[in-house]
Amino acid sequence: MRSLTLHRIVSVPLSVLLAIGALLAVSDPASAAGTAACDPGGPTASDGQIAAALNGRLTGKLAHSITAYQVSCARVIVARVKDRGMARRAATIAITTTIVESDIRNLTYGDRDSIGLYQQRPSTGWGTVDQIMNPVHATNSFLDKMLRVRPGTWMTDPIGEICQEVQVSATPYAYQPQARDGDIISGVLWSQQARSPGGSVGDVSGDGHADLVTTKPDGSLWYYPNNMDSNAGGVPFVLGSQVGVGWQAYSRMASADISGDGHADLVATKPDGTLWYYANNMDSNPGGAPFTTGSQIGTGWAAFDRVVAADVSGDGHADLVATKPDGSLWYYANNMDSNPGGAPFTTGSQIGTGWAAFDRVVAADVSGDGHADLVATKPDGSLWYYPNNMDSNAGGRPFTDGRQIGAGWQGFDRMVAADVSGDGHADLVATKPDGSLWYYPNNMDSNAGGVPFINGKQVGTGWEIYGRIA
Repeated sequence: MRSLTLHRIVSVPLSVLLAIGALLAVSDPASAAGTAACDPGGPTASDGQIAAALNGRLTGKLAHSITAYQVSCARVIVARVKDRGMARRAATIAITTTIVESDIRNLTYGDRDSIGLYQQRPSTGWGTVDQIMNPVHATNSFLDKMLRVRPGTWMTDPIGEICQEVQVSATPYAYQPQARDGDIISGVLWSQQARSPGGSVGDVSGDGHADLVTTKPDGSLWYYPNNMDSNAGGVPFVLGSQVGVGWQAYSRMASADISGDGHADLVATKPDGTLWYYANNMDSNPGGAPFTTGSQIGTGWAAFDRVVAADVSGDGHADLVATKPDGSLWYYANNMDSNPGGAPFTTGSQIGTGWAAFDRVVAADVSGDGHADLVATKPDGSLWYYPNNMDSNAGGRPFTDGRQIGAGWQGFDRMVAADVSGDGHADLVATKPDGSLWYYPNNMDSNAGGVPFINGKQVGTGWEIYGRIA
Protein backbone atom coordinates (compact mmCIF):
# COMPACT_ATOMS: atom_id res chain seq x y z
CA MET A 1 0.00 0.00 0.00
CA ARG A 2 1.09 3.51 -0.70
CA SER A 3 2.03 5.68 2.27
CA LEU A 4 1.38 9.37 1.73
CA THR A 5 3.83 11.95 3.07
CA LEU A 6 2.52 15.37 4.02
CA HIS A 7 4.76 18.39 3.53
CA ARG A 8 4.26 21.52 5.62
CA ILE A 9 3.20 24.63 3.71
CA VAL A 10 4.90 27.72 5.10
CA SER A 11 4.43 31.45 4.68
CA VAL A 12 1.00 31.17 3.05
CA PRO A 13 -1.84 33.17 4.65
CA LEU A 14 -4.79 31.12 5.88
CA SER A 15 -7.19 33.18 3.76
CA VAL A 16 -5.30 32.10 0.64
CA LEU A 17 -5.44 28.45 1.63
CA LEU A 18 -9.18 28.65 2.24
CA ALA A 19 -9.73 30.32 -1.12
CA ILE A 20 -7.79 27.55 -2.81
CA GLY A 21 -9.88 24.94 -1.00
CA ALA A 22 -13.11 26.63 -2.09
CA LEU A 23 -11.93 26.67 -5.69
CA LEU A 24 -11.03 22.99 -5.59
CA ALA A 25 -14.44 22.10 -4.18
CA VAL A 26 -16.12 23.08 -7.43
CA SER A 27 -13.40 21.96 -9.84
CA ASP A 28 -12.89 18.51 -11.33
CA PRO A 29 -9.45 17.15 -10.39
CA ALA A 30 -10.25 13.96 -12.35
CA SER A 31 -9.00 15.86 -15.36
CA ALA A 32 -5.63 16.39 -13.69
CA ALA A 33 -2.68 14.18 -14.47
CA GLY A 34 -2.47 11.13 -12.27
CA THR A 35 -6.16 10.73 -11.45
CA ALA A 36 -9.03 8.89 -13.12
CA ALA A 37 -12.78 9.39 -12.80
CA CYS A 38 -14.64 7.39 -10.17
CA ASP A 39 -18.08 8.07 -11.67
CA PRO A 40 -17.99 7.81 -15.50
CA GLY A 41 -20.35 10.79 -15.60
CA GLY A 42 -18.02 12.86 -13.43
CA PRO A 43 -18.89 14.88 -10.33
CA THR A 44 -22.47 16.12 -10.07
CA ALA A 45 -23.79 19.47 -8.89
CA SER A 46 -24.87 17.68 -5.72
CA ASP A 47 -21.30 16.43 -5.21
CA GLY A 48 -20.13 20.04 -5.28
CA GLN A 49 -22.75 21.12 -2.76
CA ILE A 50 -21.84 18.26 -0.43
CA ALA A 51 -18.13 19.11 -0.74
CA ALA A 52 -18.82 22.71 0.22
CA ALA A 53 -20.77 21.60 3.28
CA LEU A 54 -18.14 19.04 4.32
CA ASN A 55 -15.37 21.61 4.14
CA GLY A 56 -16.78 23.19 7.29
CA ARG A 57 -17.00 19.89 9.18
CA LEU A 58 -13.92 17.78 8.41
CA THR A 59 -10.97 18.09 10.77
CA GLY A 60 -8.44 15.56 9.45
CA LYS A 61 -6.33 15.38 6.30
CA LEU A 62 -9.13 16.72 4.11
CA ALA A 63 -10.13 19.64 6.30
CA HIS A 64 -11.14 22.64 4.14
CA SER A 65 -9.96 20.84 0.98
CA ILE A 66 -12.41 18.10 -0.07
CA THR A 67 -13.61 18.51 -3.67
CA ALA A 68 -16.62 17.48 -5.72
CA TYR A 69 -14.40 14.88 -7.40
CA GLN A 70 -13.47 13.32 -4.06
CA VAL A 71 -17.12 13.30 -3.03
CA SER A 72 -17.97 11.49 -6.28
CA CYS A 73 -15.42 8.81 -5.38
CA ALA A 74 -16.85 8.45 -1.87
CA ARG A 75 -20.33 8.29 -3.38
CA VAL A 76 -19.34 5.27 -5.50
CA ILE A 77 -18.01 3.55 -2.38
CA VAL A 78 -21.24 4.17 -0.46
CA ALA A 79 -23.33 2.88 -3.38
CA ARG A 80 -21.30 -0.33 -3.49
CA VAL A 81 -21.75 -0.93 0.22
CA LYS A 82 -25.49 -0.32 -0.09
CA ASP A 83 -25.78 -2.62 -3.09
CA ARG A 84 -24.20 -5.39 -1.04
CA GLY A 85 -26.71 -4.89 1.76
CA MET A 86 -23.99 -4.03 4.28
CA ALA A 87 -24.20 -1.63 7.20
CA ARG A 88 -22.98 1.97 6.89
CA ARG A 89 -19.96 1.15 9.05
CA ALA A 90 -18.51 -0.74 6.06
CA ALA A 91 -18.64 2.50 4.06
CA THR A 92 -16.99 4.38 6.93
CA ILE A 93 -14.16 1.83 7.04
CA ALA A 94 -13.65 1.93 3.27
CA ILE A 95 -13.72 5.73 3.04
CA THR A 96 -11.37 6.08 6.02
CA THR A 97 -8.94 3.79 4.21
CA THR A 98 -9.07 5.86 1.04
CA ILE A 99 -8.53 9.10 2.96
CA VAL A 100 -5.18 7.72 4.12
CA GLU A 101 -4.18 5.88 0.97
CA SER A 102 -5.20 8.31 -1.77
CA ASP A 103 -7.04 11.32 -0.33
CA ILE A 104 -10.14 9.64 -1.85
CA ARG A 105 -8.68 9.93 -5.35
CA ASN A 106 -8.49 7.25 -8.03
CA LEU A 107 -4.75 7.56 -8.52
CA THR A 108 -2.92 6.13 -11.51
CA TYR A 109 0.33 5.98 -9.53
CA GLY A 110 1.68 5.11 -6.09
CA ASP A 111 4.46 3.42 -4.15
CA ARG A 112 5.90 0.67 -6.37
CA ASP A 113 2.88 -0.64 -8.35
CA SER A 114 0.18 0.65 -5.97
CA ILE A 115 -2.73 2.36 -7.75
CA GLY A 116 -6.33 3.40 -7.31
CA LEU A 117 -8.47 4.55 -4.40
CA TYR A 118 -7.07 1.97 -2.00
CA GLN A 119 -3.56 1.85 -3.49
CA GLN A 120 -3.96 -1.84 -4.22
CA ARG A 121 -1.13 -3.66 -6.00
CA PRO A 122 -1.58 -5.93 -9.04
CA SER A 123 1.56 -7.81 -7.99
CA THR A 124 0.00 -8.86 -4.68
CA GLY A 125 -3.21 -10.29 -6.08
CA TRP A 126 -5.66 -7.39 -5.93
CA GLY A 127 -6.45 -7.69 -9.64
CA THR A 128 -5.32 -6.29 -12.95
CA VAL A 129 -4.57 -2.60 -13.42
CA ASP A 130 -7.93 -2.07 -15.14
CA GLN A 131 -9.77 -3.86 -12.34
CA ILE A 132 -8.08 -1.91 -9.55
CA MET A 133 -8.73 1.37 -11.36
CA ASN A 134 -12.45 0.46 -11.42
CA PRO A 135 -13.71 1.87 -8.08
CA VAL A 136 -16.54 -0.68 -7.90
CA HIS A 137 -14.15 -3.62 -8.32
CA ALA A 138 -11.60 -2.09 -5.95
CA THR A 139 -14.25 -1.51 -3.26
CA ASN A 140 -15.58 -5.05 -3.66
CA SER A 141 -12.04 -6.40 -3.25
CA PHE A 142 -11.53 -4.31 -0.12
CA LEU A 143 -14.85 -5.38 1.41
CA ASP A 144 -14.28 -9.04 0.50
CA LYS A 145 -10.96 -9.07 2.34
CA MET A 146 -12.44 -7.21 5.29
CA LEU A 147 -15.10 -9.92 5.64
CA ARG A 148 -12.40 -12.59 5.46
CA VAL A 149 -10.04 -11.12 8.05
CA ARG A 150 -12.68 -9.65 10.39
CA PRO A 151 -15.78 -11.78 9.71
CA GLY A 152 -17.42 -11.26 13.08
CA THR A 153 -15.78 -8.12 14.43
CA TRP A 154 -15.74 -5.47 11.70
CA MET A 155 -18.91 -3.98 13.16
CA THR A 156 -17.38 -3.52 16.62
CA ASP A 157 -13.56 -3.33 16.51
CA PRO A 158 -11.72 0.01 16.14
CA ILE A 159 -11.92 1.24 12.56
CA GLY A 160 -8.19 1.90 12.32
CA GLU A 161 -7.39 -1.68 13.28
CA ILE A 162 -9.74 -3.05 10.63
CA CYS A 163 -8.27 -0.78 7.93
CA GLN A 164 -4.76 -1.91 8.85
CA GLU A 165 -5.61 -5.60 8.81
CA VAL A 166 -6.98 -5.28 5.29
CA GLN A 167 -4.27 -2.97 3.96
CA VAL A 168 -1.18 -4.24 5.86
CA SER A 169 0.29 -0.75 5.63
CA ALA A 170 3.74 0.41 6.70
CA THR A 171 1.96 3.15 8.68
CA PRO A 172 -0.55 1.16 10.75
CA TYR A 173 -1.53 4.07 13.00
CA ALA A 174 -2.46 6.45 10.17
CA TYR A 175 -6.04 5.23 9.80
CA GLN A 176 -7.68 5.81 13.17
CA PRO A 177 -7.12 9.61 13.18
CA GLN A 178 -9.14 9.81 9.94
CA ALA A 179 -12.01 7.59 11.13
CA ARG A 180 -14.09 10.54 12.35
CA ASP A 181 -14.00 12.21 8.95
CA GLY A 182 -14.69 8.87 7.26
CA ASP A 183 -17.80 8.54 9.39
CA ILE A 184 -18.95 12.10 8.62
CA ILE A 185 -18.55 11.58 4.87
CA SER A 186 -20.29 8.20 4.84
CA GLY A 187 -23.12 9.55 6.99
CA VAL A 188 -23.85 12.49 4.69
CA LEU A 189 -23.79 10.34 1.55
CA TRP A 190 -25.70 7.45 3.13
CA SER A 191 -28.63 9.65 4.06
CA GLN A 192 -28.82 11.22 0.59
CA GLN A 193 -28.31 8.16 -1.59
CA ALA A 194 -30.64 5.33 -2.36
CA ARG A 195 -29.25 1.94 -3.29
CA SER A 196 -28.14 1.83 -6.91
CA PRO A 197 -30.96 0.71 -9.19
CA GLY A 198 -30.84 -2.43 -11.25
CA GLY A 199 -28.99 -4.66 -8.81
CA SER A 200 -31.92 -6.56 -7.30
CA VAL A 201 -32.68 -9.04 -10.10
CA GLY A 202 -30.36 -12.04 -10.30
CA ASP A 203 -27.53 -10.52 -8.25
CA VAL A 204 -26.85 -13.51 -6.02
CA SER A 205 -23.39 -12.47 -4.83
CA GLY A 206 -24.33 -8.85 -4.10
CA ASP A 207 -21.48 -7.42 -6.19
CA GLY A 208 -23.72 -5.35 -8.49
CA HIS A 209 -23.53 -7.79 -11.41
CA ALA A 210 -26.34 -10.26 -12.12
CA ASP A 211 -25.50 -13.94 -11.86
CA LEU A 212 -27.37 -16.95 -13.26
CA VAL A 213 -29.23 -19.66 -11.35
CA THR A 214 -30.42 -22.68 -13.27
CA THR A 215 -31.76 -26.20 -12.83
CA LYS A 216 -31.19 -29.49 -14.59
CA PRO A 217 -33.98 -32.01 -15.28
CA ASP A 218 -32.67 -34.13 -12.38
CA GLY A 219 -33.61 -31.30 -10.00
CA SER A 220 -30.08 -30.11 -9.24
CA LEU A 221 -29.69 -26.37 -8.73
CA TRP A 222 -26.65 -24.62 -10.23
CA TYR A 223 -25.13 -21.21 -9.62
CA TYR A 224 -23.03 -19.33 -12.19
CA PRO A 225 -21.42 -16.20 -10.74
CA ASN A 226 -20.95 -13.35 -13.18
CA ASN A 227 -17.23 -12.56 -12.75
CA MET A 228 -17.10 -10.67 -16.05
CA ASP A 229 -14.58 -8.25 -14.53
CA SER A 230 -12.05 -11.05 -13.99
CA ASN A 231 -12.88 -13.54 -16.77
CA ALA A 232 -10.89 -13.54 -20.00
CA GLY A 233 -12.46 -11.20 -22.54
CA GLY A 234 -14.98 -9.98 -19.99
CA VAL A 235 -17.22 -13.01 -20.59
CA PRO A 236 -19.69 -13.70 -17.75
CA PHE A 237 -20.96 -17.04 -16.47
CA VAL A 238 -17.90 -19.14 -17.28
CA LEU A 239 -17.86 -21.54 -14.33
CA GLY A 240 -20.79 -22.85 -12.31
CA SER A 241 -21.26 -25.06 -9.27
CA GLN A 242 -24.10 -27.16 -7.93
CA VAL A 243 -25.78 -25.53 -4.91
CA GLY A 244 -28.87 -27.65 -4.35
CA VAL A 245 -31.06 -30.66 -5.18
CA GLY A 246 -34.76 -31.45 -5.33
CA TRP A 247 -35.82 -28.58 -7.53
CA GLN A 248 -37.76 -30.85 -9.90
CA ALA A 249 -40.59 -30.38 -7.40
CA TYR A 250 -40.97 -26.79 -8.64
CA SER A 251 -42.62 -25.77 -11.89
CA ARG A 252 -41.43 -22.14 -11.99
CA MET A 253 -38.57 -20.15 -10.46
CA ALA A 254 -37.56 -16.49 -10.29
CA SER A 255 -34.49 -14.79 -8.80
CA ALA A 256 -34.58 -11.30 -7.25
CA ASP A 257 -33.84 -9.49 -4.00
CA ILE A 258 -36.95 -10.19 -1.94
CA SER A 259 -35.49 -9.35 1.47
CA GLY A 260 -33.82 -6.08 0.44
CA ASP A 261 -30.37 -7.12 1.65
CA GLY A 262 -28.65 -6.70 -1.73
CA HIS A 263 -28.54 -10.43 -2.54
CA ALA A 264 -31.03 -12.10 -4.89
CA ASP A 265 -33.29 -14.72 -3.35
CA LEU A 266 -35.41 -17.36 -5.10
CA VAL A 267 -39.18 -17.58 -5.40
CA ALA A 268 -40.70 -20.75 -6.83
CA THR A 269 -44.07 -22.39 -7.36
CA LYS A 270 -45.09 -26.04 -7.23
CA PRO A 271 -47.71 -27.60 -9.53
CA ASP A 272 -50.19 -27.55 -6.63
CA GLY A 273 -50.04 -23.73 -6.67
CA THR A 274 -48.04 -23.26 -3.49
CA LEU A 275 -45.54 -20.38 -3.47
CA TRP A 276 -42.13 -20.86 -1.85
CA TYR A 277 -39.42 -18.44 -0.76
CA TYR A 278 -35.72 -19.33 -0.50
CA ALA A 279 -33.68 -16.61 1.18
CA ASN A 280 -30.13 -16.18 -0.12
CA ASN A 281 -28.09 -16.15 3.11
CA MET A 282 -24.90 -17.10 1.28
CA ASP A 283 -22.87 -15.00 3.71
CA SER A 284 -23.97 -17.16 6.65
CA ASN A 285 -24.52 -20.59 5.09
CA PRO A 286 -21.78 -23.26 5.28
CA GLY A 287 -19.54 -23.07 2.23
CA GLY A 288 -21.27 -19.88 1.07
CA ALA A 289 -24.06 -21.82 -0.68
CA PRO A 290 -27.25 -19.79 -1.20
CA PHE A 291 -30.85 -21.04 -1.09
CA THR A 292 -30.39 -23.89 1.39
CA THR A 293 -33.70 -23.55 3.22
CA GLY A 294 -37.11 -22.51 1.94
CA SER A 295 -40.56 -21.84 3.36
CA GLN A 296 -44.06 -21.82 1.92
CA ILE A 297 -45.45 -18.28 1.71
CA GLY A 298 -48.62 -18.64 -0.37
CA THR A 299 -51.19 -20.74 -2.21
CA GLY A 300 -53.38 -20.39 -5.29
CA TRP A 301 -50.60 -19.63 -7.76
CA ALA A 302 -51.70 -22.42 -10.12
CA ALA A 303 -54.06 -19.82 -11.60
CA PHE A 304 -51.04 -18.03 -13.14
CA ASP A 305 -49.11 -19.27 -16.14
CA ARG A 306 -46.10 -16.90 -15.71
CA VAL A 307 -44.51 -15.33 -12.64
CA VAL A 308 -41.55 -12.92 -12.61
CA ALA A 309 -39.87 -11.14 -9.70
CA ALA A 310 -38.40 -7.61 -9.71
CA ASP A 311 -38.55 -4.36 -7.77
CA VAL A 312 -41.56 -2.70 -9.35
CA SER A 313 -42.23 -0.18 -6.58
CA GLY A 314 -38.62 0.97 -6.20
CA ASP A 315 -38.47 0.31 -2.45
CA GLY A 316 -35.53 -2.13 -2.62
CA HIS A 317 -37.69 -5.26 -2.23
CA ALA A 318 -38.64 -7.35 -5.27
CA ASP A 319 -42.33 -7.67 -6.07
CA LEU A 320 -44.10 -10.28 -8.22
CA VAL A 321 -45.73 -9.73 -11.60
CA ALA A 322 -47.81 -12.57 -13.03
CA THR A 323 -50.12 -13.36 -15.94
CA LYS A 324 -53.15 -15.60 -16.19
CA PRO A 325 -54.05 -17.64 -19.31
CA ASP A 326 -56.77 -15.09 -20.11
CA GLY A 327 -54.02 -12.48 -20.62
CA SER A 328 -54.66 -10.48 -17.47
CA LEU A 329 -51.60 -8.97 -15.77
CA TRP A 330 -51.33 -8.99 -11.97
CA TYR A 331 -49.09 -7.16 -9.51
CA TYR A 332 -48.25 -8.43 -6.04
CA ALA A 333 -46.39 -5.85 -3.96
CA ASN A 334 -43.79 -7.23 -1.57
CA ASN A 335 -44.70 -5.50 1.72
CA MET A 336 -42.90 -8.15 3.78
CA ASP A 337 -41.96 -5.52 6.33
CA SER A 338 -45.62 -4.78 7.12
CA ASN A 339 -47.35 -8.12 6.47
CA PRO A 340 -48.12 -10.49 9.39
CA GLY A 341 -45.25 -12.91 9.89
CA GLY A 342 -43.14 -11.06 7.33
CA ALA A 343 -44.69 -12.98 4.43
CA PRO A 344 -44.49 -11.12 1.09
CA PHE A 345 -47.02 -11.14 -1.76
CA THR A 346 -50.18 -11.61 0.28
CA THR A 347 -52.43 -9.36 -1.80
CA GLY A 348 -52.44 -8.68 -5.54
CA SER A 349 -54.35 -6.54 -8.02
CA GLN A 350 -55.02 -6.73 -11.75
CA ILE A 351 -53.10 -4.04 -13.63
CA GLY A 352 -53.51 -4.98 -17.30
CA THR A 353 -55.02 -7.12 -20.04
CA GLY A 354 -53.96 -8.47 -23.40
CA TRP A 355 -50.79 -10.20 -22.30
CA ALA A 356 -51.84 -13.49 -23.90
CA ALA A 357 -50.29 -12.05 -27.07
CA PHE A 358 -46.83 -12.55 -25.53
CA ASP A 359 -45.11 -15.91 -25.16
CA ARG A 360 -42.36 -14.69 -22.76
CA VAL A 361 -42.29 -11.93 -20.16
CA VAL A 362 -39.28 -10.88 -18.06
CA ALA A 363 -38.84 -8.04 -15.56
CA ALA A 364 -35.90 -5.87 -14.52
CA ASP A 365 -34.87 -2.21 -14.37
CA VAL A 366 -34.19 -1.45 -18.02
CA SER A 367 -34.34 2.35 -17.77
CA GLY A 368 -32.15 2.64 -14.68
CA ASP A 369 -34.70 4.65 -12.70
CA GLY A 370 -34.95 2.18 -9.81
CA HIS A 371 -38.27 0.67 -10.93
CA ALA A 372 -38.50 -2.63 -12.80
CA ASP A 373 -39.82 -2.57 -16.35
CA LEU A 374 -41.17 -5.43 -18.48
CA VAL A 375 -39.64 -6.93 -21.62
CA ALA A 376 -41.67 -9.43 -23.63
CA THR A 377 -41.64 -11.35 -26.90
CA LYS A 378 -44.40 -12.37 -29.26
CA PRO A 379 -44.45 -15.66 -31.20
CA ASP A 380 -43.42 -13.75 -34.36
CA GLY A 381 -40.09 -12.92 -32.66
CA SER A 382 -40.80 -9.24 -32.01
CA LEU A 383 -39.35 -7.80 -28.80
CA TRP A 384 -41.39 -5.34 -26.75
CA TYR A 385 -40.50 -2.95 -23.93
CA TYR A 386 -42.98 -1.71 -21.32
CA PRO A 387 -41.47 0.99 -19.08
CA ASN A 388 -42.73 1.06 -15.52
CA ASN A 389 -43.89 4.68 -15.21
CA MET A 390 -46.02 3.92 -12.16
CA ASP A 391 -45.13 7.29 -10.67
CA SER A 392 -46.68 9.16 -13.60
CA ASN A 393 -49.45 6.81 -14.74
CA ALA A 394 -53.06 7.30 -13.65
CA GLY A 395 -53.74 5.38 -10.45
CA GLY A 396 -50.07 4.44 -10.11
CA ARG A 397 -50.42 1.52 -12.53
CA PRO A 398 -47.20 0.34 -14.18
CA PHE A 399 -46.71 -1.07 -17.68
CA THR A 400 -49.58 0.71 -19.42
CA ASP A 401 -47.83 1.48 -22.71
CA GLY A 402 -45.29 -0.57 -24.63
CA ARG A 403 -43.39 -0.37 -27.90
CA GLN A 404 -41.62 -2.78 -30.19
CA ILE A 405 -37.82 -2.54 -29.86
CA GLY A 406 -36.57 -5.56 -31.79
CA ALA A 407 -37.19 -8.56 -34.02
CA GLY A 408 -35.78 -12.04 -34.57
CA TRP A 409 -36.13 -13.29 -31.01
CA GLN A 410 -37.99 -16.44 -32.07
CA GLY A 411 -34.51 -17.95 -32.41
CA PHE A 412 -34.18 -18.01 -28.61
CA ASP A 413 -35.95 -20.48 -26.34
CA ARG A 414 -35.21 -18.84 -22.95
CA MET A 415 -34.62 -15.27 -21.87
CA VAL A 416 -33.86 -13.44 -18.62
CA ALA A 417 -33.38 -9.75 -17.86
CA ALA A 418 -30.92 -8.49 -15.24
CA ASP A 419 -28.06 -6.03 -14.82
CA VAL A 420 -25.14 -8.10 -16.07
CA SER A 421 -22.74 -5.22 -16.71
CA GLY A 422 -23.31 -3.48 -13.38
CA ASP A 423 -24.15 -0.11 -14.94
CA GLY A 424 -27.62 0.16 -13.40
CA HIS A 425 -29.50 -0.84 -16.56
CA ALA A 426 -30.84 -4.37 -17.07
CA ASP A 427 -29.41 -6.39 -19.95
CA LEU A 428 -30.77 -9.52 -21.63
CA VAL A 429 -29.35 -13.04 -21.47
CA ALA A 430 -30.86 -15.69 -23.72
CA THR A 431 -30.27 -19.23 -24.94
CA LYS A 432 -30.84 -20.90 -28.28
CA PRO A 433 -32.02 -24.52 -28.70
CA ASP A 434 -28.45 -25.50 -29.65
CA GLY A 435 -27.36 -24.58 -26.10
CA SER A 436 -25.52 -21.38 -26.99
CA LEU A 437 -25.74 -18.56 -24.44
CA TRP A 438 -26.09 -14.98 -25.68
CA TYR A 439 -25.63 -11.62 -23.96
CA TYR A 440 -27.32 -8.41 -25.12
CA PRO A 441 -26.07 -5.35 -23.23
CA ASN A 442 -28.60 -2.61 -22.67
CA ASN A 443 -26.78 0.47 -24.04
CA MET A 444 -30.03 2.41 -24.36
CA ASP A 445 -28.23 5.62 -23.42
CA SER A 446 -25.95 5.38 -26.47
CA ASN A 447 -28.12 3.54 -29.00
CA ALA A 448 -30.07 5.47 -31.64
CA GLY A 449 -33.54 6.34 -30.40
CA GLY A 450 -32.74 5.01 -26.94
CA VAL A 451 -33.49 1.44 -28.02
CA PRO A 452 -31.87 -1.21 -25.80
CA PHE A 453 -30.58 -4.68 -26.74
CA ILE A 454 -29.53 -3.96 -30.32
CA ASN A 455 -26.36 -6.02 -30.54
CA GLY A 456 -25.63 -9.31 -28.81
CA LYS A 457 -22.76 -11.76 -28.65
CA GLN A 458 -22.40 -15.43 -27.81
CA VAL A 459 -20.87 -15.93 -24.36
CA GLY A 460 -21.22 -19.67 -23.79
CA THR A 461 -22.20 -23.13 -24.99
CA GLY A 462 -23.70 -26.28 -23.46
CA TRP A 463 -26.71 -24.65 -21.84
CA GLU A 464 -29.14 -27.14 -23.41
CA ILE A 465 -28.56 -29.39 -20.37
CA TYR A 466 -30.43 -26.90 -18.16
CA GLY A 467 -34.19 -26.70 -17.94
CA ARG A 468 -34.77 -23.32 -16.31
CA ILE A 469 -32.65 -20.18 -16.06
CA ALA A 470 -33.26 -17.37 -13.59
